[in-house]
Amino acid sequence: MKLIRGWERQYAAHETGRLRLSTGALFRKIGEEEGLGDAREGELRVNMPGSVTSLTQGPFSFPMNITIVPEEADEPEIVVKDLMPGERRVVQQSLPAEDSGLNDSPYLFCLSRQPETKRDWEALRAALPERYDTWRVTDDVDALQFEIEHGIKQWISLTGITEHWLVSFKGWVTYPYDTTSPAANLDDLDETKLLMRWLQKRKKYSAQQEYRLGWNIRSPQMETFPNRIEIELTRTGLGLFRPWSPPTK
Repeated sequence: MKLIRGWERQYAAHETGRLRLSTGALFRKIGEEEGLGDAREGELRVNMPGSVTSLTQGPFSFPMNITIVPEEADEPEIVVKDLMPGERRVVQQSLPAEDSGLNDSPYLFCLSRQPETKRDWEALRAALPERYDTWRVTDDVDALQFEIEHGIKQWISLTGITEHWLVSFKGWVTYPYDTTSPAANLDDLDETKLLMRWLQKRKKYSAQQEYRLGWNIRSPQMETFPNRIEIELTRTGLGLFRPWSPPTK
């Protein structure tokens, strides 16, 4: 499996000897503003009960349909049918949940599938920021994950943290939905599902053909971690990024 990575040359690992890692929350914040992609990536939606009451009573009372309009325009409306006057009904609402209290935002390193044809390259090039002017390829994801994790642990040590919890994950990004991610029940959420939500984006970004490496860090000594860190790479780590040129046919 060969994966490529685009950089602005001034930030490229082979130029600086370091790797800049950003949190998923930061990717979501800058989202479409800088062409990086989905402003809703990693969004967690949960099913929560809510109630609706019909207050219409009188000689002309009749069953009615009530539509609950969400705050965000691309969320589906909830239609409550045949609600009798004075009746109260409990409905399930799909609501976005904050990262805090459920799961921290992991640090992410993003790559893309190596294009095999000029047509594939042109589609990928159009899906990523124009400012990327230097490209590298790697074919050893496991070794890359090890080297980056080594750099993260070094950063943790230099920060003065002596107690920490670190979980890594990796995989292809999927593009399974058009607007909002499917909601889950709170009882069904576990650590794996909370992390895997960072491997989903909306369908409109599927041309990015993205593969991600992620690390979630927690420590009782640091309440919040910065949105962006820079880690040092060893010579072996830097050697995993080889020069790459786009296909011409």
